[in-house]
Amino acid sequence: MAIDYELLGKNIRRLRIHADLTQEQLGELAGCSDRHIGKIENAQNVPSLEVAAAIADALDVGIDRLRHGNLLERTDYFIQELVSLTEDFEGKEKLMAIAMVKALVTIIKEYNVK
Repeated sequence: MAIDYELLGKNIRRLRIHADLTQEQLGELAGCSDRHIGKIENAQNVPSLEVAAAIADALDVGIDRLRHGNLLERTDYFIQELVSLTEDFEGKEKLMAIAMVKALVTIIKEYNVK
């Protein structure tokens, strides 16, 4: 599977800003220059595995979070998990699962649970 370096850079930038760090501060924590961080964020440089791991450590996240973002916020991940959980279901079982998800959504909306 190919790595989307543009997404990687966007995720690093988003996480860096969320951590209230400048490119210079992140570079210091990760052991590289602010210029290198900037080029990674703009998908102009490809970080080595060592640099990616150091950036992930500095941001207190896993490398997978840098690569994919927050999986729980991705629709494709959510759909893939639902399909995986119900792949062995027959017709009635799938209808029951859909009814249960609908009921759960109603309850979550009713109680505004997030």
